[in-house]
Amino acid sequence: MKVTAVVVRPGDQATLTLEVEVDAPSSTWFPDVAPVVEAVRDTYGIEAVVLTCLSDDPPTYLMSPITEPPADATWVYDRPVSSADLPAWTHPEWYDEAPRWIAEHVRATGPWSQLKSWGLSNVLRIPTADGDVYFKALAHSTTIKPVRPDALPFLFAHEPLFLHRASADRPDAVPAPIAIDERRAWMLLRDLGTPLSDETELGVWIDAVRRHARLQRSYADQPERLLEFTCADRRLAVLAAEVDRLLGPNPFTDRLEPAERDRLPERAKQLREAINELAAIGVPETLLHGDLHPRNLAVKDGRVLAFDWTDAALAHPFLDLVTFVEERSPLSREPEVRDAYLSEWEEYADPAALRRALELAEELGALYQVMTYLHLPDYLTGPSKESMYRGGVWWLRRLLTV
Repeated sequence: MKVTAVVVRPGDQATLTLEVEVDAPSSTWFPDVAPVVEAVRDTYGIEAVVLTCLSDDPPTYLMSPITEPPADATWVYDRPVSSADLPAWTHPEWYDEAPRWIAEHVRATGPWSQLKSWGLSNVLRIPTADGDVYFKALAHSTTIKPVRPDALPFLFAHEPLFLHRASADRPDAVPAPIAIDERRAWMLLRDLGTPLSDETELGVWIDAVRRHARLQRSYADQPERLLEFTCADRRLAVLAAEVDRLLGPNPFTDRLEPAERDRLPERAKQLREAINELAAIGVPETLLHGDLHPRNLAVKDGRVLAFDWTDAALAHPFLDLVTFVEERSPLSREPEVRDAYLSEWEEYADPAALRRALELAEELGALYQVMTYLHLPDYLTGPSKESMYRGGVWWLRRLLTV
């Protein structure tokens, strides 16, 4: 994959434009910047970090050197460069500040490396004598500002604070941060293992969904506690109140074909009916991960833990299976996995009612994801913003086919 790296010198804003061949497929998601950083280093001898992605088609990254570039590099001054106002990690000085904080909490055995950078998070990996440690800085309503004054609310939980509180509450079920910085929404996490998506034993998948259901059930009678943990209130009543806005005129529905838009009023009626039916089944609303796909669960020493809790919410628990079950992970679609999850809820409804609840959640989960995506673009710019538009339209179209 060919990538353009625009390296900007912090002192005088001179730029160095580099064309580089990256050892990654063209389908690589633009926030996954590790191959780009490696290619610039290996090809040109320049240690640099990605500040922001300027374009994902063609792939173009704004980068900042973290060591002295080669003396024979040809810098130019005729190309104005400005990084986005959001977020903090789009500015070179952040890469002095963050490593200092990291060094206060872990002792590195080698240089850190950048794994991810986009509008919602920045992830660094730090080698230590006890294994890799991961630093994550994330976007939150306390750390970023909307790009327009009438922006929709930012629905992300404060993930470092959530993990700090929830891991103290449920130490065997939620990963505990090594350290957090509440004000800057930073945290350090130990390596949690290999992705569940790489696991080939059906029993591990069954154990994963059972553990998750038990974690959710443990908060079924504590909704206010979840809100104190910074979870967003996204219960069915909230979702019902949003149906008209989510399926009415908005930046996502504007991108649908006319025939697709014509189907939205009838679909809205069906979804309201589905919300009422799901609520009547009686499964309590509780902790929702919100983005529980198999690459957001890790397996280590026989234990499966979910990570990336930015979407943590108080909502209907079955909505988590909408992202968990996917075509590219065949074991996620095994009936034994579904039945194992549902069996953990049999104190609230009989098996037939639980299966019906899951069917309803498949519809409403798509609506829930549309809401998530619609609330994000007002806080993003460039490819990150466009990614939210594409994702929201994808979920809308799925909503029309479920």
